[in-house]
Amino acid sequence: MASLFTHSALHVCRVGDTPGSASALKMAFASYQKAARTLAGIAHALADAHGVGDQLTAEAEIMISTILSDPDYLPSVAARAWRWAPEMEEVADTLRAADLPTDMAEATARVLAYWEQDKDQFDLPVAHTLSRLRTEGSS
Repeated sequence: MASLFTHSALHVCRVGDTPGSASALKMAFASYQKAARTLAGIAHALADAHGVGDQLTAEAEIMISTILSDPDYLPSVAARAWRWAPEMEEVADTLRAADLPTDMAEATARVLAYWEQDKDQFDLPVAHTLSRLRTEGSS
């Protein structure tokens, strides 16, 4: 199949060994990319509502983001989730007060709660951190 696109701008690569692997990769990437851009929209709307849009942009410009490309960082997120979940509820309250959608902040708080048992355990394996989401998310 790849030879059909040899002289085109399309990059073809094999994804996984089972049917559906490429679709799963597409959904995983889209879940991050679309949600991240939507969150950026909400953050900018909130900042704009409070007259701090330029300051938000300035803060974001100094960030070096490897969030999706660094899964080794996820245990650190899980270890701090006990603090972050209540903060996301506060974010939802702030969004509500600005007449902005609260759904993503509330959903983030719910997902962070899956890691409550990992409080301050920064040395957990990535596989454990991911399994918490699978196990807790399905029950």
